[in-house]
Amino acid sequence: MLVMEYNSNKLNWLFQLFRGFLTGALVGVLMTIFALSINVVGKINSSYPFLVFLIPLGAVATTFLYKVAGTRYRNSTTEAIDDINNRSRNLAKSQVQHAVCPQMGAIAYIATLITHITGASGGKEGSGVQIGLAGASAVEMLENKLFKLNSNNNSEYYLMCGASAAFGALFSSPIAGVMFGTQFASPKTTRLDAWLPCTISSFTAVIISKLLNIHILHIPEFIPLDVTVSNYLIVAIFAVLAGFYSRLFCFITHSIKHIFQSKIKNEYLQVLVPSIILLGVSMITYAFTKSFKYNGLGGALLSDIIEGKANHVADLMKLLMVAFTFAAGFAGGEVVPLLIVGAGFGMSFASLFSLPVSAFAVLGAISMLSGGTNLPLACFALGLELFGYSEPTLLFLAAALSFLASGTSGIYNHQKKPY
Repeated sequence: MLVMEYNSNKLNWLFQLFRGFLTGALVGVLMTIFALSINVVGKINSSYPFLVFLIPLGAVATTFLYKVAGTRYRNSTTEAIDDINNRSRNLAKSQVQHAVCPQMGAIAYIATLITHITGASGGKEGSGVQIGLAGASAVEMLENKLFKLNSNNNSEYYLMCGASAAFGALFSSPIAGVMFGTQFASPKTTRLDAWLPCTISSFTAVIISKLLNIHILHIPEFIPLDVTVSNYLIVAIFAVLAGFYSRLFCFITHSIKHIFQSKIKNEYLQVLVPSIILLGVSMITYAFTKSFKYNGLGGALLSDIIEGKANHVADLMKLLMVAFTFAAGFAGGEVVPLLIVGAGFGMSFASLFSLPVSAFAVLGAISMLSGGTNLPLACFALGLELFGYSEPTLLFLAAALSFLASGTSGIYNHQKKPY
């Protein structure tokens, strides 16, 4: 009996290594292609600013895409969370299985290209995670075909591996990828049973994407805060405020979208009206700033904020544009927008009280993201890996307190809250 149990455990470990490596390898390649594509269409939009006038057309095209392909694909991340949490679903089981599938990745890819070619103000990691989930489902199908296994026993592990690999590769942050994949469905529980495949998957994806020269956010150099009693108190107050701000971010983005969906019955008018407003806001922003940096992914805007070169209401302007972007039905993600809004808040806070702007911009970015995702450990790791915040004590304090202050609000539906 002991020999049989040992052999069974050994075989299970081998399968976990196989799942993690193969998923990470595939997703690493997919994320490199995805990030490169977003960078290319972003440059095209910057070279031809008149493309922002296509924002209403892009909103309608995105809605048409999901209508033809299947509206269930809009909620594929939510379905993945439900799968991982073994929750009861409103959809039939067969429909849920089809919501997280290889073709989902192609749909997310096309929809996100539409977002960024038109200059709508969205991110990329939400769609990136969906592509990662799609890649993981393809590897799962391959395993089941080769080894004749029961897919229902392994599906959740593949989904966590796909999410880990996608998040890790997009931000070149393997530790953050592991924390994200094992916690994003249920922040109250770290899935240690998936620790091995998620670690292999995330690190493999990051290594391969780096070898392929993946395009990631550029973070300017900065000097972190010193650990002093006064800085403890200042960062604690700031983190709590950032947590409240993340509540406001989620409330505004969800409320504006709900208003249009509840007041307008026609599905195309539901997205056309906010997209026209988004175009108007874009033109007003351009009139005051002489720039379209608030449109698109916003990498240049994030750099300007950390360097203290941005407008002191940059966070509010970005928040407004993001809210109408998602109300208009565009795809992309909310992680990068959260980082930019949080960094803008940190810059304004530091300028108001004559504090180091760059350090507080970075702390603001991580604090806002921690509150918005309910994933303080993943955000803490992201601060170390992506932003290069070399002093971990105050960074951890900011991520922890902003998470606590944010309450139960968040950008991921059906996420099991920690309290």
